[in-house]
Amino acid sequence: MTHGFTGAAPSRRTSETLLLAAPVDDDDTSIVMDSLQVLGLVRKRVDQPVVGKRAYVRMWERARALIVLAAIIVTLGLLLAATIGLLFLALGFLLEQAIG
Repeated sequence: MTHGFTGAAPSRRTSETLLLAAPVDDDDTSIVMDSLQVLGLVRKRVDQPVVGKRAYVRMWERARALIVLAAIIVTLGLLLAATIGLLFLALGFLLEQAIG
């Protein structure tokens, strides 16, 4: 019993039907298609993955990830410091109002 599997890889048309996404032409650069792609309503073309001995993370991807991680940590730290600072400022103001 094969359960419908023939051993052949699914065609592009079959995979697009299974993903419930509309196919996108490479030369279509209209603003409408770009907007639909951003909203996730139209599937973006994905490059074929590299497998085997050539499959590695490039240095610029590692550097980009490190920069983005540092930016996220710095941004969250500044937001936390600003929130705590405003809290102490407000509490000090309220304390002065209660005393005076």
